Amino acid sequence: MSSSTTNQKWLKASVIGGLWAGIEIIAGSFLHNLKIPFSGTFLTLISIVLVIGVFQIWVQNGLIWRAAVITALMKSISPSTVILGPMIAIAFEGLVMEIALRIIGKNIFGYISAGMFAMIQVLIHKFVHLFLLYSWDIFLIYEELFRFSAEKIGLSDASPAVAVLLLFLIYITLGGLAALFGYFTGLKAVKEQSVSLPNLPETSGKNQWEQLPDALNYSSVLLISHLLLIPCILYLINKTKLICSFSLAFPYFLFIIRRYRFIIKRLKNLFFWFQFFIILVLAWFFGNPANAGIEGRLTGLYEGFSMILRALVVIMGFAAISTELRAPLMQRLFYRSGFRNLYLSINNAFSILPAIAETINSPRQFFRNPVKSVAFSLKYVTSWQLYLTDRLNTKS
Repeated sequence: MSSSTTNQKWLKASVIGGLWAGIEIIAGSFLHNLKIPFSGTFLTLISIVLVIGVFQIWVQNGLIWRAAVITALMKSISPSTVILGPMIAIAFEGLVMEIALRIIGKNIFGYISAGMFAMIQVLIHKFVHLFLLYSWDIFLIYEELFRFSAEKIGLSDASPAVAVLLLFLIYITLGGLAALFGYFTGLKAVKEQSVSLPNLPETSGKNQWEQLPDALNYSSVLLISHLLLIPCILYLINKTKLICSFSLAFPYFLFIIRRYRFIIKRLKNLFFWFQFFIILVLAWFFGNPANAGIEGRLTGLYEGFSMILRALVVIMGFAAISTELRAPLMQRLFYRSGFRNLYLSINNAFSILPAIAETINSPRQFFRNPVKSVAFSLKYVTSWQLYLTDRLNTKS
């Protein structure tokens, strides 16, 4: 593959990444600020429509995973306190769609399969996320809750495995439908491509990561320390009594709160603690069915507090890691060690992000008809590519 072809592929990927990130910023911020349930699932469905739609305009291998990596890295400057989870989810979402299209082919079956596998990835990501936060105990609580609910509605023979299978089928169906929407939306956008260059604001051309305010003295030593401490503390929580575990974790919490003061805002959020309250309620009623009476309830409550302590270690520790990863030194080392195309693509995607945000409707209009909003944005992917090509030629 020639260098010119590779550069054009990265250029197109930066357009897709800019669009993808634009949707994440506008729709994602709106959904998460309102604490709307299943917001991550909704964003994934819209992403599937977008990616499959763009793929009808640019049918090239390697575009999707490149765009996913660009979007994930753009997500790293999000003001959110936890970015690792969304970054990993976006990267894997693009990877599974890319693999599906390579194996099954660039046809309607391949597109539907890509959407289905992307949604399966969402569920797997949710399961892994819950396991990391609360360990296997949370699934045992959910199982008891399911059996209790099934018995109350007269379905005592219902199996939790069947319920999980049904959930997978629902997600797979939604993914396939989203891919179909993207396929037909993309075919329509092919005929409506605009070649007029958008009126984009000039940018300095610097990497947006390097423009972040350096309000913190980043430390690679602390980054490594967090990576080592988190699994050690989690191991001790599983192996020691709750009081001992808390005495070990508490100094770590104090250090994180003192160094990363932004996390205090999240700790003041009532919804953040309400989730843990629900965990305690579920643990009290369904945490330890093997023991009857008050002893079993207290044992379940004890396990609930252990799960919450584990979750706090993961949430606060990952917030710290997310922050340290934003260090300018880490960014320069990553981007300038053989990743020049990725480095430039990030800049390109950020340079068109303001204009992309303008073409995406306001949050209210976006949620009234998200597919229509995505279709409107797809009309301009060729013009953005032309703009970036012209911009690069002018600089060279």
